[in-house]
Amino acid sequence: MKFLSIGGGKFIGANSHYLEIDGMGLLLDTGLDPHLDGIGSMPRFDLIQNKIVDAVFVSHCHHDHVGSLPLAIRNFPHARVYMSYVSSFLYTTLLHNAVSVMNILKHEKNITEYPLYTHDDVDIISFIIQGMKFEKVFKLFGHNNPLDGIDCSWHHAGHTLGAGSLYIHAKQGRVFFTGDICASNQFLIQGAHYPKKPIDILIAECTMGANEETETIKRKNEISKFTKILNETFNKRGSVLIPAFALGKTQEMLWLVNNLKKRKLIPDVDIFVSGLGRAVSRIYDLTSEHACRIDDDFFFDDMEFSVIDSRDLLKEGLWVKRPSVIIASSGMMIENTPSYWLAYKMMREARHTICFVGYTSEDSPSRVVLESKRNSKITLSGIQESVDRNCRVERIHFSGHSNRTEILQMVQTLNPSKLVLVHAGNEEALAWTVEKVREDQPKMEIICPEVGKEYDL
Repeated sequence: MKFLSIGGGKFIGANSHYLEIDGMGLLLDTGLDPHLDGIGSMPRFDLIQNKIVDAVFVSHCHHDHVGSLPLAIRNFPHARVYMSYVSSFLYTTLLHNAVSVMNILKHEKNITEYPLYTHDDVDIISFIIQGMKFEKVFKLFGHNNPLDGIDCSWHHAGHTLGAGSLYIHAKQGRVFFTGDICASNQFLIQGAHYPKKPIDILIAECTMGANEETETIKRKNEISKFTKILNETFNKRGSVLIPAFALGKTQEMLWLVNNLKKRKLIPDVDIFVSGLGRAVSRIYDLTSEHACRIDDDFFFDDMEFSVIDSRDLLKEGLWVKRPSVIIASSGMMIENTPSYWLAYKMMREARHTICFVGYTSEDSPSRVVLESKRNSKITLSGIQESVDRNCRVERIHFSGHSNRTEILQMVQTLNPSKLVLVHAGNEEALAWTVEKVREDQPKMEIICPEVGKEYDL
């Protein structure tokens, strides 16, 4: 059994890993690095160009896990694609949006290789997608293993709608690939369901390994803090911008704001959502009975909110003229996204608040804003002149990832003989996780994979 990371490796990036098991070649995730442009954002498919790829598994539909799927199929046209049943409703919406964004960036930033794939490429792969329900075991056969095959199953990962962790039972061993995972319940989505099966190799994320604060945070306290921020901003006739991933965090925050309004804990202000978030919310409603939901009776179609026209982001829209909640992608304010331009517009006015509610990477515009001081000048990537940051900036922890204690508890519960750590938020996250696992289970072999280096499992 061999493992080769072709993207991301031990850190977050164009997450993609190649697993060779029982003579079969499996590609685990096919992401694009959201912080890079052009060909540099892709996984290194050239590293496995001479290897067999029998199947591609997509853990969930965030850009850094699904964004290069059409490119993977272009490189390995005989591979089949497996994802959760719910994700099979999502991927086209997210990938078509990626094509549209690349077409815009081609002209705005003169990136000649964009788009990396087309709308037709996205449509074509629909013929080879197989959406599998959680816990259902399915047999996978390959070019070098046409008779015996291996058993696979998806398990609810808790991270976002449709997110799955993959269990593989082969002759060479039993592997569990977490993808992005969240052990605790969120507002809409249940926490992860671990398989009650023996595991030899655990390939696990450790995004939050450096974040000590999230270990002790109580969600009810964060809700109270968030409610206070909203009311204080509205009292100043300001609006609250919540940068959020279109898949997952947007819907979680829509549910929370709607709940606060229903309980009359905040005024009946307008709610605005960027267009992609609205499209994904419809899929939440469509797939509710298969999505491991907490609140089965809640549907976004029953909510009142408006969609922001991306062409009007820099105009004086209603969202800045009167108190409002604006939930806009991307969560990390990636350049040229709705949240990026709305923040650029709103941060000049002291009455407004920008409230971050999820993960922010160290090199993202969101981190620049989060770590800036009020009444200072900051520079956002892509904008030459500095911007006055006069608005209020807050951080609330509604994480969609397991905190570091939950990661350690998962390792203890699943008790593998080997642990492969991927998707670390930074060096500190990786180092802390390695140290604590070794303290608890000194005999466990730990691998922190480098991109391009093959490991014998």
